[in-house]
Amino acid sequence: MRIRVLALVAAAVMVVSAQGSWPDLLRPVVRSADGEEHLAGQLIIELKPEMRGQVSLSEKDGVALFGIPALDELNRKWGVKLIAPLWRRPTVDPIAMKYGCDLQYLIQFDVNQDITPVAADYERLSEVDYVCPNGYMRFDEVPNDPEYSRQWHFVNLGAPFAWGVAKGRTRVVNCVLDDGLDLFHPDIEANLWINTPEDVNGNGRFDTLPYPDGDLDGVDQDMNGYADDVVGWDFVTGDAIPMPYGTNEHGTHCWGITNAVTNNGVGVAGTTWNSRSMALRCGQEGGISIYAAIGAIYYLVPMNAWSISMSFGSASPYQPMADACQYAWDSGLVLFGSAGNEGVEAMRYPACYNGVENVAASGRNDTKTSWSNYGTWVDVTAPGEGIYSTVPRLVGSYASLDGTSMSCPLAAGVACWIKSYDSTVSNATCIQLLHDACDSMPDPLYVQGKLGAGRVSMANVVLPQYYCNLKLTGWRFNDGGGNGRPDPGETVALIVTYANSPGWRTATNVQATLGVLGTDVTIVKGTATFPDIPGGGSGNCSADSFVFQISPAAPPEMLRFFLTVSASPEPAYPDTNFAAQSGSPRVLIVDDDAGQNYERYYTSACDSNRLLYDVYSVQTSGSPSADTLRHYPVVIWFTGDTRTSTLTPTDQANLASYLDNGGKLILSGQNIAYELNGSAFLSNYLKCEYVADSTGKPYLPGIVGDPLTRGDTMVTAGGGGANNARSSDAIRALGEAVACARYRDYPDTTAVPMIRYSGNYRLVFFSVPFEAIDHSNRYLQRWTLIRRIFDWFGERLPGVEQPPVAAESRRPYALRITPNPFSSRALVEFTAPVTGGVELRVYSLSGQLVSTVSRQVNFGDYVRMNVDARELTNGIYLFQLVTGEGVYAQKAAVLR
Repeated sequence: MRIRVLALVAAAVMVVSAQGSWPDLLRPVVRSADGEEHLAGQLIIELKPEMRGQVSLSEKDGVALFGIPALDELNRKWGVKLIAPLWRRPTVDPIAMKYGCDLQYLIQFDVNQDITPVAADYERLSEVDYVCPNGYMRFDEVPNDPEYSRQWHFVNLGAPFAWGVAKGRTRVVNCVLDDGLDLFHPDIEANLWINTPEDVNGNGRFDTLPYPDGDLDGVDQDMNGYADDVVGWDFVTGDAIPMPYGTNEHGTHCWGITNAVTNNGVGVAGTTWNSRSMALRCGQEGGISIYAAIGAIYYLVPMNAWSISMSFGSASPYQPMADACQYAWDSGLVLFGSAGNEGVEAMRYPACYNGVENVAASGRNDTKTSWSNYGTWVDVTAPGEGIYSTVPRLVGSYASLDGTSMSCPLAAGVACWIKSYDSTVSNATCIQLLHDACDSMPDPLYVQGKLGAGRVSMANVVLPQYYCNLKLTGWRFNDGGGNGRPDPGETVALIVTYANSPGWRTATNVQATLGVLGTDVTIVKGTATFPDIPGGGSGNCSADSFVFQISPAAPPEMLRFFLTVSASPEPAYPDTNFAAQSGSPRVLIVDDDAGQNYERYYTSACDSNRLLYDVYSVQTSGSPSADTLRHYPVVIWFTGDTRTSTLTPTDQANLASYLDNGGKLILSGQNIAYELNGSAFLSNYLKCEYVADSTGKPYLPGIVGDPLTRGDTMVTAGGGGANNARSSDAIRALGEAVACARYRDYPDTTAVPMIRYSGNYRLVFFSVPFEAIDHSNRYLQRWTLIRRIFDWFGERLPGVEQPPVAAESRRPYALRITPNPFSSRALVEFTAPVTGGVELRVYSLSGQLVSTVSRQVNFGDYVRMNVDARELTNGIYLFQLVTGEGVYAQKAAVLR
């Protein structure tokens, strides 16, 4: 419940009487046939520039009038009861005139009147530029469990480091357009912006009592069109107390993310630390109207605000809202809008207007949250999951919420902090700094350019003062074969190039160490030196390169190179890696699924085993010839869901030739046996006979003792696979072929889903879709099955039977710790150098063991471990990964 003061109401009437009355913004929300939402019985009209100076608002016989005959005639026709200008200041600045801000009016008529014919009438007038509904935009918040760890997002942003450099300036003013805020919350009141001329008792706070005991004197002291606006304005009800109604918490939460009072021993911290924020109420529970949002923008821009945060949106663009945002940008402000929470690639407004930063949401691991929208129109991403912030005291004072609604004020807060750090920056420069400072994200959508510049960072803004920033920009191999590729049997020199980012400190004494993940690879020279690299410059190690050798018996594979660079001053991000091919592929994947894109399930299984392969598309290139197949010792051929022409006569002839010459074939297709029933190819080459169609049995227990399934169960259902096992055939092994698995609960125990054959060629035939096998670790997974098949084929896989490699050669790639420094929790990532048990140990520099985490891993796995450091004090800690091959170490800092 909000306190209302009679003097305030009287003051509001005095102000708006000359400027037009305040509209009813608590009207019902109407949804049109196309899904657009708007307030009932209201339209926003922008007049043409030639109408400037001709409007004279009045009222006659219960009808509101413009003083322009054509408009007034329609006002009478439609019973317009109120005209409310969006621009209420007595003067108009040139930028506002450029965008027609002073020519925008809201008209209000019968709440039950369909707005469509009304809008059509006004649009026909030559005096009118455009007409649009008073659009309603929803808040971008989703429910969340309040027991999430609190304010983790500041660690991801590097805020503790950044706050050590700058703690915000009180004259940097942020504005959150929302449903109001709890003005007297203990974590809010001290950081409220104060409009000094309206603070009539001069005590630097807002006293909601009539003068002389308080600030409510009903006089517009600063002549801006809003009386008693000490801390801001309520654009819903037209008064100076922008408190939320009841339990509405959205605005108070968003406001606290940006600007909660920091270092006060109470509650939470705000992003900006010392900056100030206006109190602006533009909506109620659920969303806001564009009339209120536009009015707030026109209010705050001339009051020297710096940033605007808008955690709401709609799929519908509105011209007056776009004009208002452009007006704010051209006036020197930065604007931020939430991307939306539908989890889709869809544009939303105001986030997609020119001049507005579109903010998506990330989670604790720096990947997009499941519910955040994304797309090439996203500008930046910010934490939005489990964000702990202020809420009204009526509902508990503090809570965690999810949403791009939370990401938006967080990004805006970073922009305010940048302005505090460097008060000379323009809005364009600030946004460029914000983008340049973003961290990359381990998310495929980031690589595709659909999460903007990355996850926002505060620390990266100031790091250039203290560090160099050496980035790997290129590499080349001097090899014995002369093809620029490190192949088996060669001794290879690796020359890499680092570039130092412009504006960062010059890197001197530059040296890098090398680690290689590969089979039968020996590092001959694992360090290289570089010349000094100034900011904006680059340098390579051609005078002192790395050297490594590859055994002639090494299998073809993707080698992964891991580099750690050191310099003075220290590089901000010393670790990097890249991959390069060694040898020629021995595997051909034949994509014969008629364009259904199942190839990713086969390529990922090969990638997990570090196999090199080529992909051949039957849809694009026709049936692969026998000569093409003969170039590859192993062929993987799949037909997906295809029911007819699964294997054409040409396919069968070419495969027969391949097998006759000793080939190794993995064949998968749930309709192959059905279509080839009774054919010589099925019995003579695929070594089976057709039994039944569409078994409907997803559980496939392996045969105990079989070298491929080893008694493990496969499941051809669930979201971890293609989920396309709709017509799996039952087959029966013939001759020397043997079953590898069976169907659970199938009446004919000789009818099976998978057979293998070893004779003058080797064959594994799946009469179920291999791509449908689920990846749950409770069952046999695709990548493990591929590994076993290749072992049975006699193919040497990367990483198998490799000679021991000194642990030191792998140290650079073993551990990656993020964030570093960290506050309460660190994510430790590494590529497993062994199969078996490993233990992560954390020591203080005094040698005290403070944490241990154990895990079972497989060689080559990408492993993540979390370390809880909430009980640790500030300082440097040594992280050690203890394995059967050696101990790998990395340092990290705890900083709060």
